[in-house]
Amino acid sequence: MNFIQLSSLVLAEYLIITGVLVMFVDFLITLFSLLIRTDVIFKRSGIGYNSNIALLAFEILFIFCSVIVYSRDTIIFLFALPLLAVSIVFTIMLFWGFSQLRGLSDHSMEILETLVGVIEAGDENLDGHSLHVQNLAMLIYDYLPFKDRLEINRSNLQYAALFLDVGKLGIPREIIDKKGKLFPDEKMLIRRHPEICVQIFEKIPSFKTVTHWIKYHHERVDGNGYYKLRGDEIPLASRILAVADTYSAITMERSYRASLPYENAVAELRLVSGTQLDAELVTLFCSIPKHKVTACMDDVRGRMKKYQAGDFKW
Repeated sequence: MNFIQLSSLVLAEYLIITGVLVMFVDFLITLFSLLIRTDVIFKRSGIGYNSNIALLAFEILFIFCSVIVYSRDTIIFLFALPLLAVSIVFTIMLFWGFSQLRGLSDHSMEILETLVGVIEAGDENLDGHSLHVQNLAMLIYDYLPFKDRLEINRSNLQYAALFLDVGKLGIPREIIDKKGKLFPDEKMLIRRHPEICVQIFEKIPSFKTVTHWIKYHHERVDGNGYYKLRGDEIPLASRILAVADTYSAITMERSYRASLPYENAVAELRLVSGTQLDAELVTLFCSIPKHKVTACMDDVRGRMKKYQAGDFKW
């Protein structure tokens, strides 16, 4: 075997191995997107389950054929090159498709945030509360240990935080805005708002996880919440929402009470740490630099001014 033949053989082997590795990565990404990704845009897009299954089948066939070619006594260089070319083309197509989906997903979130902001702009007891909770929840998420971030889909947490109080739409306004002490039956109605949210979104299969988190966001870690779940029985995302919701409620102005500054709010969180709120999450939240926490409210105030003024351009 001369030098040219040997070089062609080595290059052919390299091309086939590279093609298989690239396609295997494509296979894992496609499988992950099929099993894990649950946001509405993905399920409503052109790249749906059937397309992904067909793509997985093709990738498996490609890897199988490549292994057969590689196992032959004589590897044909002209066959190895197209294998690599196909794998590269598939990789480019796959990542382009995901970039398009991400763009659509971000655009969808902006629309929903605007709608929620406009609705809350006319309510003195909300006035951006949902947007504030969303900002705080995502800030907490960014500071979570890596293993905990793997447990939570970031997009789902955004949706859950944004729609946290949508169930209150099913409760009479006179009860929501009541300044005095609530009667027992009125308290029971207020306590139903997570359940009402579940009923609103139960027809959307891709929101199953989101509504599950919202349903338990008022659970207490000591087991004295709405559904009597205790500690780790409460989903981690629900515990994050509880911390964000509590801090937001303390620091935002209400018609029936004044707001508290950052220092007082943090002190209040520490008081209920381990009973109402997850102790580790409270510690984590209190460790986040103050300027980042207060920036969450600054962002909301700026956006709410636009909504109240009718200026919806970013």
